[in-house]
Amino acid sequence: MMRRGISAFIISMMMLVPGCLSSGPDDVFYGEDISPPIPVDEFILIDEEGEYVAMSEFSGKVVVVAFLFTRCPDICPVVSANLAFIAEELGEQHGSEVQILTVTVDPWTDNSTILENYATSRSLEWPHLTGSVEELEPVWMNFDVGLATYDTDLDNDGVADGFDSCPETPEGEEVDGNGCGKETQQPEGDVTVKHHPLDYWVDHTTGTIIVDKQMQQRVWWGDTDWNPELVLEDIKSLIAEQ
Repeated sequence: MMRRGISAFIISMMMLVPGCLSSGPDDVFYGEDISPPIPVDEFILIDEEGEYVAMSEFSGKVVVVAFLFTRCPDICPVVSANLAFIAEELGEQHGSEVQILTVTVDPWTDNSTILENYATSRSLEWPHLTGSVEELEPVWMNFDVGLATYDTDLDNDGVADGFDSCPETPEGEEVDGNGCGKETQQPEGDVTVKHHPLDYWVDHTTGTIIVDKQMQQRVWWGDTDWNPELVLEDIKSLIAEQ
């Protein structure tokens, strides 16, 4: 499934006429059309309150599924704010006709307590889901999230390589939440800490997927392509579908 970026020019043109760049009858959304639609596989994960949440609970609703993680310093907070805007704009439709879900891509850190703190601090009123790697990996695969290699830990410091800002921590050294040695790899030390690790895929392979009432993946928005007003229009189009 090809995923393309959307330039500012294209976005401005598309705001005038939905699907104006359509190459066929299936290209009807502002975001990336998922054609043919991909069925959503059932999953059961744990929310920020420690309660089990099944995807099938939301059958009959339009579901907006965003893949984020709480240690993400840049795009994830922006996407969360955009989702909050969507929820506010939907009003009573949020919860009755539309469900927003956030699924972590960092289960090594994002337990229910961490997710609750993240959601509460930003007044985000929808489920933030986590689970074990074994529970989440099929979900990532179903939604085409490229995180299968994130369970490696080459320097054995307890922080997965995909989220390790200091991938060559000396053996046995205690590390902080970013995988950097507390003695030798802090910003004031001898080692320069990278903003993103070498294997940092999250900004490039995650996104927000809009699922229709029949539990089919229909629209994909890349994290850096997000336009809240246009995402809202895509959601409304799916609400209107019979």
